[in-house]
Amino acid sequence: MSGTFATHPYHRAVEFNATLRGAALRVFTKAGFANWDGISPATNLLAESIMLPPDARVLQLGCGHGALGVALARAVPQGEVLLVDASYTATTLTPQTLAANGIANARVSGDPLTELPEAASFDVVVLDAPAGRKFARRWLALAGHALKPGGQLYVAGPKAEGIESIISDAKALCGQSATLAYRDHNRVAVATLAEGHTPPEWASEPGIVPGTWAEASVNLAGTRTQIASLAGIFSYDRLDTGTAFLLASAQFRAGERVLDAGCGWGALGIAAARAGATQVDLIDNSLLAVAAAGRNVADLGLTNARVLPSDALTAVAGERYDLIVTNPPFHTGKAVDYDAAGAFIAGARELLTPRGRLVLVANAFIRYERAMQETFNSVETIAENDRYHVLQSPTREPRRREDAESEEELLLVGRRPAERATNGRGRHAAKEKR
Repeated sequence: MSGTFATHPYHRAVEFNATLRGAALRVFTKAGFANWDGISPATNLLAESIMLPPDARVLQLGCGHGALGVALARAVPQGEVLLVDASYTATTLTPQTLAANGIANARVSGDPLTELPEAASFDVVVLDAPAGRKFARRWLALAGHALKPGGQLYVAGPKAEGIESIISDAKALCGQSATLAYRDHNRVAVATLAEGHTPPEWASEPGIVPGTWAEASVNLAGTRTQIASLAGIFSYDRLDTGTAFLLASAQFRAGERVLDAGCGWGALGIAAARAGATQVDLIDNSLLAVAAAGRNVADLGLTNARVLPSDALTAVAGERYDLIVTNPPFHTGKAVDYDAAGAFIAGARELLTPRGRLVLVANAFIRYERAMQETFNSVETIAENDRYHVLQSPTREPRRREDAESEEELLLVGRRPAERATNGRGRHAAKEKR
């Protein structure tokens, strides 16, 4: 990596020491997923509560930076541990944490969709519950698929993110459960899979059941489109209103190279490819999103589009685009991650052609204008309503007075940058100054 991709704090890998199950360990990590910078209360509760025979086969869903995976592997010296996460960033860091601690009996699944664990083959499944009940149910359904009859499912998470509902779902899936501990507004419980137990209806929903897809028909830029998706992707079963608002405001031009960053199931990239872009790259940190977008691009026969897993923009470092468009997925858990936003906006400037543009949509209360103004020296609000605003920053440098082609343009280039940004459609441009 070079430039912003190498120097921005978001991209900086760090190491810290921790203690789990009474033993010290080293953790390699970086920003990009929930609880990346420490050991969460839920992880501590899981580490303290899990009972493991030394030869157990263990599946951990939501492995993060791998700290709990190290503790689990140490607890089963004659067994093995399979670690799974939907975050591409997490799956690249966990092997480093395992190696730093000399762990040989654990491995990371490279793809939570295609590398399904063998049915009824695990003694214990451990779930550090994600934000979002549908996503949690997808992990629970995978746990039900993987557990042997009589196997145990441990689940933990914060009350503010719905752990009580997730524990209730675990009980419905397995047949019985018990809460083991509660501390720091977090709860841990264990459910035992009863042989012959009938699972709840949600455990058979397409897109939640392992190996299945949720399907939906959406109006995508005026064209009715059939899409496939998975629980765990933002707005997985519909076109969200923010993206629809951006589609109504952005201009996709034939012949451009376009990047859809944080693509989800692929709405923006599909629209750009259909509009005649010469090349569209769709990237996302969610491996579920990458799988869904890849399937949709293939099913729609879009030969001018490709889909890549990416930590922020790193997968396309060195590429150049006329347009970068995004409904930014800048969240870790439920919090807005402005570090990720800053890294993305700064990196976008390096990827754009001299007359390229960055266009993003965000909730009205999320303020990206300052970062865009600092990076591009110009930001316009090209559309807004009571819920969203669509922001645009061009890379175009202010034209010199001697290059102006008309009296009107001469007047325009004679204005200060902030004044130029407020001209025409940019009348709502940000006016923040450092």
